Amino acid sequence: GALVLHLLPLPGAGADGPSGSRGGTGEPGAKGELGEMGVRGVPGPCMPAIQSSFAMGLAASFPPPDAPVAFTRVLDNRQGHYDPLGGIYTAPVNGTYVFSYALTVYSRILKVGLFHNYVPQVKTTHPALLGTASHQLVLNLVQGDGVWLQVRDQMTNGMYASSETSSTFSGYLRLWVNRAIPSRTS
Repeated sequence: GALVLHLLPLPGAGADGPSGSRGGTGEPGAKGELGEMGVRGVPGPCMPAIQSSFAMGLAASFPPPDAPVAFTRVLDNRQGHYDPLGGIYTAPVNGTYVFSYALTVYSRILKVGLFHNYVPQVKTTHPALLGTASHQLVLNLVQGDGVWLQVRDQMTNGMYASSETSSTFSGYLRLWVNRAIPSRTS
């Protein structure tokens, strides 16, 4: 509250004069104590955790060229977003995804590409007749987009699998994006 002073009239003082005009606003006062916490609100809408991941192994060496490589040995495909027969991973939601492959190369040179909707995103060439080729890539996908591996031709198809060695393809949803993903041209 404001401090009000009452002055006592001095002996022999005259009558009160008219009131003056209102004065200006003073400086802010010291900060008061913290008030009590309000009533807790109702919980907001809960978004389900969207998950998507797969890890697949190659079951047959030297897959056919010019088509998605069918990784049919299931290591993990809980959500079923990778089609082992068709060889294509289909994005369940808009988001940022991480894909990787580690391929055993044997008896032939290997030329392989990671494709996104029929467009190669990365290509790997392994010039030796024995070794490993690998790559990891982050892609922004729109729901329904397809991602797969594809070998170039039969002559440069050294992709190999056996009981002693593995060729794998895997991926997962890194970040769900609840909006349209801008195209590369915009």
